[in-house]
Amino acid sequence: MRIPHLSLSSLPGWARLNGIEFFDTAISSSDHGNGIVTTRVLSSVDTFDLPTLLEVPKDLILDREFLLEIEKIDPQYKQLRELITIARNNTIQCTVCHEKEVVCFGYEMNGLGTGTGKCHQCVLSGLSCVRSSIASQSEKDITAGVNNPWSEYVKFLPKMVPVPTMWNEQEIDILAGTSLEHVIQAKMSTLTREFEDLREKTIGIPWCHSCWWGLSGSFLSLELSDWIRLDAWYRSRCLELPNVGEVMIPCLDMANHSSTSNAYWEQTSNGDVSLILKLNLHLGQGSEITINYGDSKSDAENLFQYGFIDANTNTTSVVLTLEPRNMDPLRLAKLAAFRKPPFIHIYGHEDGQISWQGPFLYFICLNEDDGLEFKTLQEVDGEHNSLRVFWQGMDVTNFTDEFERLISGHQLEDVFKLRVATLLLGRIQRQLERLHHNRRALDNSLDVAGISTQTRHHAVKLREIEIDVLEVAYSTVNDEKLKLQESESVCQYLRLAQSSAEETPDVQETNEEDDFS
Repeated sequence: MRIPHLSLSSLPGWARLNGIEFFDTAISSSDHGNGIVTTRVLSSVDTFDLPTLLEVPKDLILDREFLLEIEKIDPQYKQLRELITIARNNTIQCTVCHEKEVVCFGYEMNGLGTGTGKCHQCVLSGLSCVRSSIASQSEKDITAGVNNPWSEYVKFLPKMVPVPTMWNEQEIDILAGTSLEHVIQAKMSTLTREFEDLREKTIGIPWCHSCWWGLSGSFLSLELSDWIRLDAWYRSRCLELPNVGEVMIPCLDMANHSSTSNAYWEQTSNGDVSLILKLNLHLGQGSEITINYGDSKSDAENLFQYGFIDANTNTTSVVLTLEPRNMDPLRLAKLAAFRKPPFIHIYGHEDGQISWQGPFLYFICLNEDDGLEFKTLQEVDGEHNSLRVFWQGMDVTNFTDEFERLISGHQLEDVFKLRVATLLLGRIQRQLERLHHNRRALDNSLDVAGISTQTRHHAVKLREIEIDVLEVAYSTVNDEKLKLQESESVCQYLRLAQSSAEETPDVQETNEEDDFS
């Protein structure tokens, strides 16, 4: 698809026309990319009035309200939204589905591993409709959509975003064994499925037929690479606003990330968004203005979402996916009842220690014999059933991510923790085996043409980080497991289990180690 591109030299004029104000700052372009720099010396030392660097009117913020306003004045966009089944009240807030949670980092995550349920795909689909339906066309005989500021702003966005979904096949292959391997595969499958669905549902619309699918006139056909670029634009440029969620903010999205950022953004009382210099800083002319995209994301998440790995952070981390064992009869019920992404977050700290968080582990290690129950209750309307979770007879449906607390004080607490440690140890071991097994393929890629130096650097760095963190984690968790095996309650549990086994003549004795998972 022919996507017009405008030089950044035209951006100041677009900004003035649409009410965006730069205060002693400007957009700058260099070999390292675009950014915001100071145009004179700035200081926030010994002052209560922090300097405002940039101000963006609320009407330019691409969020749910913006899309709803476009829908009111643009019948073609409304038609698209209805066809691709994006409900009016579901533009940003979407129903959580386990498949999307597991296969990608498409859900907002914080450091505790909890999700807000805001799906990137809904906003992305809205963005793609806005961009594709209202962007001004170069052909005089074809017009589509209602022009608005975003019609021009998208033309300033880069053609290439360095996120893995925009890497070529050879570059994606060198991620084998890392936590991103299956994430990228699943994400590409999702994007392909979405694109095919879009084509199927819009090819019968006359203006889509002409503008998107290259069936008349001189328009180039919309391609999968265009859809991937739209997804990359959104993931790499969206920001979080309190009480609003993830949005896109023109010009502010030109600011680069730094873990030691010198500015922050906030929404004012009238809905505008301001970029503000942090307290007690002195910046020279030409200094880059940076913001912090978030400290809670893992290195893989940063690479997946923004296309870089932060070398200056004091904490490294790995996110591993997790699923119940196939032999678990409660497997599907546990997946349905746990309404958040079932991830394990493992953090490597500056002092060489590790910590981890994985609430789903504590849930899946429990069985019916332990006091875990699932019940299906009929709602008041009589038409819908709801899955309820009970622990020791108490309804804990809304607390399935708090079983670490719920098992506290139970006589078998150490037994449950031993199961958790065993499951975690196995998951870490499998990931380490894949990382080491695929290291040879990465070494061989050094001589393969078509792999950029930057991409190879990121892949090597990610692999090193994940191996380092997981090896320390394996040692730490294994030590915890050994201590738990010496617990009196665990020893008593094993004696009872052995006694029960001896009383059952049909059970053959084995020399295998007890499986606590």
